Parts: sequence; C-alpha cells; structure tokens
Amino acid sequence: MNIDEKTLARILFQLKVLSSNGQAYEDLFVNVMRRESSDFAPVKPQGIFGDRKNDGYNRKRGAYYQVFAPEDPKLKQQVAVKKLKDDFAGLKAYWDTVTPVREFHFVFNDKYKGAFPTMEADLADIKKEHHLSDCSSFLAQHLEDRLMSLPDDQIQAVVGFIPDPSKIQMLDYSIVNDVINHVMLYKGGINTAQIFSVPDFDEKIQFNGLSPRVGALLNSAAYQAGILDEYFALNSEFTKQSLRDVLSNMYQSALAKPLPIISSNKSDLVFFDILDGVAPDQTQAVRNAALVVLAYFFESCDIFEDPT
Repeated sequence: MNIDEKTLARILFQLKVLSSNGQAYEDLFVNVMRRESSDFAPVKPQGIFGDRKNDGYNRKRGAYYQVFAPEDPKLKQQVAVKKLKDDFAGLKAYWDTVTPVREFHFVFNDKYKGAFPTMEADLADIKKEHHLSDCSSFLAQHLEDRLMSLPDDQIQAVVGFIPDPSKIQMLDYSIVNDVINHVMLYKGGINTAQIFSVPDFDEKIQFNGLSPRVGALLNSAAYQAGILDEYFALNSEFTKQSLRDVLSNMYQSALAKPLPIISSNKSDLVFFDILDGVAPDQTQAVRNAALVVLAYFFESCDIFEDPT
C-alpha cells in the first residue's frame, strides 16, 4: 500500500476502535495480535471459571494481556484502576503456575485519549512488587502500531476493503489535515501575534538563508509546537513518520523547482511552497496552524538543513 492507502487504513481502524466496546474491542485486539505473532494465544472463558483474568498471552515471553474497553473511558477511571489491580492478582494466582508471569499489559481502549495517571502509577507499583520485566498500559495507539507493522494483506484483513484514494472526491482524509485540525482546535486555536525567540532556530534560520520575515514566523509558531507532542503521544508511530515523510517530500520537491528570475531568495520560496502545500486553504487560521506543523519539523531538521 502507498501512503494514501495506509492513511485510509489507519482511519478505518480508528473508526473500529472508537466504535468498539467490551467484547467487540477484545475481538479486535485478538485479531491484530494473532496476526502479529504466532506465539500469541487468546484465552476463551470456561464456564464458571472464566478466563482467570487472562484475555490472551504470549507463551514464550510470559506476557499477559487483560482487556478493558468501557463505552466512555472518562467515566470509568476508578473502575479501570480497581480492575487492573484485581485482574493482575487473579491472573498471577492462576497463570503463574502455567507460564511464569514476566510481563503484564492492561489493554485499555482509551479511544486515543491517553491513560489515567493513577493507572500508570499502579502499574509501576505492580512491576516493582512482582519483579516484572514490563508492566504497562496497552492503549489504542499501541494496537494501531501493531496493526500498521503487518503486511498489507493482513492490514486489509483487519480493517476491511480500502477504497482507491484517487477515486475519493470531496473527502479530506490526509494525515496533514488531521494534524492541522488538531492544532486549530487546541484550546481555542493558534495565536502567532507575539514573536518568541528560540536560540536553536536562529542558527538554523541563518544557516538555511531564510529571511527575517520567515524567521519571525517560525519562531512564533515554534512556541506552540508542543501541541504536536501531545498529539503524537496519543497516536501511533505511523502517524508521525508518515507526516515526516510527506513534509520531507514537499521540501525536496520545492528544492527541485526552478528559481523565478525576479526572486533573490530561494530558501524563502521553498518555505512558502511547502506552506502552500500544507495549507492550500488561504484562511489565516489554517495557515497559522500549518506554521506550527512546519516549525515542529523544521526544529527536527526534517525540512531544511541541519547546521551540524
């Protein structure tokens, strides 16, 4: 699959995550995990004994998974914390005699909202108390990472038919626009009125021959680039890598374009060419959000050159 097809596959998978609760999410989890590793074994409930607090495990690694997928994760904080403690106690008591418990993963359908701090603290306590090699939450973003690491045919087997992106009209499905929408909706939008100076930026701006005007735009937007750290923390690695690839390709494409006769600053032209590609919509709100995206990847040197 190309990047557009994989982006559509990601969206289809996220729709499954957002609409799956309880057993439906457990089935989705098992479907992905079995395709990722032949060592993963799901556990079916057995009459009055149930599954002994184990929804699936990797025999070789001694890694156990317990699924919790409430309809509204925000309303189930206390339930989630109590469940992970009770589930681990029950799991340890029975399954440690079958295959020693070396890892415990609390599979929580957070619907891309993140884990609760108290949940993470309790998992850390369990890890320390029982000397586990790993004890952590397994969120929707982690399941998406497992899915996107599979061969194309296996991804399609999970998400279903993937339409041809070239035949989709009037539908905005790209990762670039997904990220821009996130930035625009973050706490009332973006304000680039005040100019901030970021020392690392100054060196990169000068090294790449960008004008003071472009430098001011990047410095201002860089102050808010942390918004993207929050976005990437709740999404799969595929999301960040794909966006990095898109912007890098835009940069290389802009570099290859001929320099207009009337222009004296190739670097500025490259910058605004990328900005136009990211935000063809000329509204100020969209372009401000796009500037934050460019500043984020400018800092990481995925677009323009690293002075070192």
